[in-house]
Amino acid sequence: MNDFIEVYDDVLPRAFCQQLIQLFEQSPYTTAGRTGGGVDPSKKLSTDLYLNQYPDYHPALAEIIRYTTDYVADYFRKYHFALIGPVSMTVPHPAEHRMVTITAENYPELGAPQADNFMRTLYRLGPIQMQKYQQGKGNYGYWHSEVYPQLPHNEPLHRTLLFMFYLNDVAEGGQTEFYYQNKAIQPKAGSMVIAPAYFTHTHRGCVPVSDDKYILTSWVLFNRAEQLYGQAPES
Repeated sequence: MNDFIEVYDDVLPRAFCQQLIQLFEQSPYTTAGRTGGGVDPSKKLSTDLYLNQYPDYHPALAEIIRYTTDYVADYFRKYHFALIGPVSMTVPHPAEHRMVTITAENYPELGAPQADNFMRTLYRLGPIQMQKYQQGKGNYGYWHSEVYPQLPHNEPLHRTLLFMFYLNDVAEGGQTEFYYQNKAIQPKAGSMVIAPAYFTHTHRGCVPVSDDKYILTSWVLFNRAEQLYGQAPES
């Protein structure tokens, strides 16, 4: 059975990965890693850098977003019900001059050519952070998933997919483990992991033994209802 965990090798060029690691090591903006509940080293021990917050990193961020968008689009093309199941999508019929609801039956003809447009309509990327897990010590050992209520706007409830890029090889330790899928992914520079964000894909990051571990990570989120449907009328 498909586990919905996709691993794409050699997405980021190794030279770009090294550039990002150097950027991280020279940054004055790194901070203690946080979970949804704040800084808690018993659950997550890392050093993080929030790229979106600092204009200095926006050129590198634009490159990361370009690679991310291409492979997220591939993921949605493979699992196309993520594009047509949550919200009913309609398109103009090319021959009959009427609007048609996309269904499982007509998706290959009418929906597939619009997949990228559906993705942009429904989804957005979250803020991208770089994380360093120190050799022999760093970890996100707490089994966790990515979707939960959070004040004030419940932003994590909009998360649909998680994704991460490994920026360096880790020969021993440092695996990303998925609990229910009984799957462990070894960090390899330039590779990308995409998986559902829900409890079904509860996961953790193991202590890297042979090297420090560097990753990029974020989420694919639904656009907020106000953007999808417009503002609700005042009661």
